[in-house]
Order: sequence, then structure tokens, then C-alpha cells
Amino acid sequence: MSVLAVTLLGLAAWLAERGSRAARRGGLRRRIGAAAPHRTGVTRTTPAWPIWCLVGATLGYVLSGVAASIVGAGVGAAALRTRERRRARARSIERDEQLVDAVGSIAAAIRAGRSVPQAISFAAAEAASPLGDSLRRVETALDLGAPLDDAVEAWAGEVDTGDARLLAGVLCLHRRSGGDLPAVLDEVSDTLRERRAAVGEVRALTAQARLSGTILGVLPFGFFAFLWLTSRGEIEGALRSPAGIVAIVLGLVLEGLAFLWIRRLLEVR
Repeated sequence: MSVLAVTLLGLAAWLAERGSRAARRGGLRRRIGAAAPHRTGVTRTTPAWPIWCLVGATLGYVLSGVAASIVGAGVGAAALRTRERRRARARSIERDEQLVDAVGSIAAAIRAGRSVPQAISFAAAEAASPLGDSLRRVETALDLGAPLDDAVEAWAGEVDTGDARLLAGVLCLHRRSGGDLPAVLDEVSDTLRERRAAVGEVRALTAQARLSGTILGVLPFGFFAFLWLTSRGEIEGALRSPAGIVAIVLGLVLEGLAFLWIRRLLEVR
């Protein structure tokens, strides 16, 4: 292993450690609801994508030189994109699950004699992150004099889920036409619970197929790693020739497209 490879690998590990430490601090602040400490001057942050690209490029260079480092950088960027999408999807699912209890809190507060803005403030105080953060922004907008319809519709657009749009539509419709809002919110809560149960059942039924798609997506990389350990000369020969590089890249692209297609077919909407 050359000195350059060792240097790049050390730099990548240092940047990855800094990014991991910043992510842990951000997660802790979100859980306790604390604001970031105020500092004078410009706050410097380390973007995530250079770290992942550098790690992928370093591993590729260590394994097979400059050509593999370019492929490794692309793989690192794709892995970061996949990780961000999975985390965003997980937060959306968690927010929808918290919304069921928040609707119940709003209905209970209205039954206790509070107004709709006061009920939203009560639900925001009861809800945890991430839903509590977005509801507190609605509370702040209402305190600043924003109309209820505008604040609720802006919140639904920020959350951008069907459950949030359903609750926003119910609140806006009640403001225009009136009616027994607690009873309607009880029906909305029951609907959201049934929807979450249906989604969970579908995901359980498709778990085996999703696992098969993941295994098929990872299998080529495992196959290349096995050949690298057992027949390194043949792999190095393929990486030295333009035809071999084109065949490998084309195969990886087709494998990636097949993996995305399988995931899309099994996506629960």
C-alpha cells in the first residue's frame, strides 16, 4: 500500500469521524429540543458528500488504482443518497405514527373547552420530535397573527404526507363550516390508525421480497470481492482493458437499475 493511499485513508477516516460526531450532536439536540448554541462569526460545517466520495475513492484506489477510485467515489455518493432517503422515509413514518396521538390530543383539548389554536399548542407540547417541532412552528405562526388556514396548510405542505393533508383539510373545513370537531377528529384518528395498520401489514407481507431484492443487489459486489481474493489476476486484467472496464460498469449500472425497479415495485404507497 503506497503512502498516498495511507494518507487518503487516514483523511477519510478523520472526516468520517467528524461527520459522525456532528450527526450525533444534531440527533441529541433534536431529542431534547435544545437549540444550537449561539456563536459569533460564521459556523463551519463539514458537508457529508465529500466525506462519502473520499471514502469510496480511497477504497477504490487502495484496491485497484485510479480507475477504481472514480467508481468508488460514485458508489460513495450513491450510498449517501440512499442513506439520506432511508432516513427521510423513516422520519416520515415516525411522524405519521405520532400524528395519530396528536389528533387525539387536539380532540381532547377541544372537548376540554380550548380553541383550535390552543388545542394545537397543547398537542405540540405533548408530541415528541419530529412532529412536535413542526407543530411548534404552527403555534409560533399562530402567535404571530397568521390565519389558521394558512398556518395549517403551510404545515401540511412542510410535512408532505397524506395523513397531514387529511388533518389540515378537516381543520380548514371546520373553520369554514363549523360542526362537531372532536367527533370528526375521532373518526380521523381511527382512519389514521387503520391506515397505519394496513401499511404495516403490507410491509410485513412484502418483507421477504424486499430482502430478496437487497440480496440480489449486494450479490455482485460480494462476487467481485470473492474473485478479488481468489483470482486477483483475472480481475486486474479486466480493470486494465477498456472493454473489461466498460463491461463491469455496464453490469453495475444494470444491476443498480434492477435493484431500484424491484424496490419501486414493492414500495408501499
